[in-house]
Amino acid sequence: MAGESWDAAVARLIETIGEPAFPQVLRGALSFHADFDSLVVTEFAAGGRPNALFHDLDEVRAAIHVAFYESGPYLLDPFYLACCDGLVAGVYRLLDLAPKAFFRSEYYRTFYRRVRIKDELGIVLRNGDTRWIIMSLARGARRPVFDDHELAALSGSFQTISAAVLRHWSGSADPGTKGLVLPLEQRMTGFAGDALSPREAEVLHLVLLGHSTPSAAAQLGIAEGTVKVHRRHAYSKLGISSQAELFSRVTRYLAEGGATG
Repeated sequence: MAGESWDAAVARLIETIGEPAFPQVLRGALSFHADFDSLVVTEFAAGGRPNALFHDLDEVRAAIHVAFYESGPYLLDPFYLACCDGLVAGVYRLLDLAPKAFFRSEYYRTFYRRVRIKDELGIVLRNGDTRWIIMSLARGARRPVFDDHELAALSGSFQTISAAVLRHWSGSADPGTKGLVLPLEQRMTGFAGDALSPREAEVLHLVLLGHSTPSAAAQLGIAEGTVKVHRRHAYSKLGISSQAELFSRVTRYLAEGGATG
């Protein structure tokens, strides 16, 4: 609220834990440290689809940013992948976690560009061994990116915010959800069963992350022509002809159980 101090905002945050007003009070507290256009709070659990705990989007934007995201694109979200790789709880900018080829990735083209986000800052909370909550603060296409001062301010209040959020949304995920989430590269080894060779799976993994042929070749230490051959053979075995079709197949595979080990 206008004119309210950070101390007063924290007091209100504590007072509203467990109450319907908590998400809006949380939004106000976060705005002390960073100006943002939207807030989406999502809980992820190993082996299960994400669960949107709160968002302040209109119906049209929510259909893409929440409903469509939960249908499969989340499986290639840099924040989700970083959590699968053991990311330490804290505050992160999207571009600090995303691969260099992020803006060429099918995730960016299929999902991220559609929600018209310029920059995203995620507050990542661990909620047990196989669960985590991510608070996504986003800015629209015409806004500047989040700066170091905002990142530092939110990081400085992380423990307070984390304690309140985890207390408010404790036990929100299905307690029966089990399983360890493996890094994407390991999950790709089981994609399409025995149809793909290990090298073909590696190439497709890099393609999904947005790597160009030269970039994939450098990453794998092989010739560019060899990358093209592996990609062509893999596409042929899968019966697909584009990166968009690959994205659709992989997200469907991961959503059906390939995301856990």
